[in-house]
Amino acid sequence: MGRCFGLTLWILIIPTTLVCAGSIETAFLERPWPKEQVRQVEVGRYEVRWRQKIDRKEGLFTGARFEAPMDRQKMWEATGQYSQIGSMTPGVTAVRIIEDSPGRQVIQVDVKVLWKSLRLTFEIEREPPEIIRFRLVNKLLGQYTGVCTFKELAPSATQRLKTQVDLSTHLLPSRPMPLGLLAIVERMTLLQAIQKFLEACENEAHSI
Repeated sequence: MGRCFGLTLWILIIPTTLVCAGSIETAFLERPWPKEQVRQVEVGRYEVRWRQKIDRKEGLFTGARFEAPMDRQKMWEATGQYSQIGSMTPGVTAVRIIEDSPGRQVIQVDVKVLWKSLRLTFEIEREPPEIIRFRLVNKLLGQYTGVCTFKELAPSATQRLKTQVDLSTHLLPSRPMPLGLLAIVERMTLLQAIQKFLEACENEAHSI
């Protein structure tokens, strides 16, 4: 999802990124993970269903589900506004689109974490208006894969249309990493981005 990438691992990354051909496989992310931990968390005034799994061999899995006060078509259009990543995600200083076709984009994201300035390249596959898949491949980091799905919810008598958003990510490291610490950083950064995104959606809904 354009505004809500969990771009959180950069303190351990150097800017050596590869782009891989072929479809991004995310079926394993869209189903329950064995021995996953699930909890409801309050993010400002919003409720988010958070799940995660940490496994030394399989890597780090994280996921967030929340409801946005926006219909699915408008939500889909918002996800293509990659220029908004910087305002939604801490540390992002620039975003560039280097490939743009109907079903696939490649974007470069410049990030500054403490004294490090990094450039990361993400592949993005889009299936309007329901699914976005993304992948980052890094020689030292490993592979970071994600999927975001959108489900339009029927409105109640007093509410407008809403969209249920499910975002799941997986980091398969290429070298030993402190996955417990990374899970904490991932959760903090992703939840902060979700809060900013929901506030923006709410402001837009009120302006209509």
